[in-house]
Amino acid sequence: MIYLVVKAAVGLVLPAKLRDLSRENVLITGGGRGIGRQLAREFAERGARKVVLWGRTEKCLKETTEEIRQMGTECHYFICDVGNREEVYQTAKAVREKVGDITILVNNAAVVHGKSLMDSDDDALLKSQHINTLGQFWTTKAFLPRMLELQNGHIVCLNSVLALSAIPGAIDYCTSKASAFAFMESLTLGLLDCPGVSATTVLPFHTSTEMFQGMRVRSVAWDPLPEPGPSSRWGQGKGSLYTESANPGALYLWLCSLVPDSPSARQ
Repeated sequence: MIYLVVKAAVGLVLPAKLRDLSRENVLITGGGRGIGRQLAREFAERGARKVVLWGRTEKCLKETTEEIRQMGTECHYFICDVGNREEVYQTAKAVREKVGDITILVNNAAVVHGKSLMDSDDDALLKSQHINTLGQFWTTKAFLPRMLELQNGHIVCLNSVLALSAIPGAIDYCTSKASAFAFMESLTLGLLDCPGVSATTVLPFHTSTEMFQGMRVRSVAWDPLPEPGPSSRWGQGKGSLYTESANPGALYLWLCSLVPDSPSARQ
């Protein structure tokens, strides 16, 4: 724990060195729209060798792929539902055969049902868990072994601040994101002794994407981040994807264990 605190403190003082992406093949799930589309742009601008997009809507995937190719970066798309384990493994095999080894995996795909528990359809609840949580298990299992062999790889999870601070009316999303957060914390700790392979969890605030259209916040100070785009302030946090930065999640969990403040802890 002391090591994590010191590493995080040093990272605040000294600027992190940007990673050279010229030899990296990047795969982004949910890459057809929203944050996934913007990440594809950012990786292309940063000089990624190849960008691969996964998603369920071919129209969006085609549009994003064409845009990235016009930027001069080789880009491919594959239709894949990350909530379907066998489909993930089959598509991963197709990616390796057509594109090559994936060295940066960005788990971005997610869905939200947006209802209370009693108003939620069982199938919709299962869908959220399969895509938002289990999907990351399957994609990571598909690509991590080769990263370990190459001693070169980075697993990135685009999570949400709701993983740490839940809200009513989105019980499926909050639960799945909390599960994904725990998954990444365990994975990150497990990779500490694996040279060249690391993991990063990103916890964005409410972003004005199609998935959260119509959501309102109580205070102007907490206005949602704008639709991801080249000039949006959303991009201010993108640097963590290109650097070897400390993950503060373990510190957060440790502090919470000392000062429990959740409603359930007060019962």
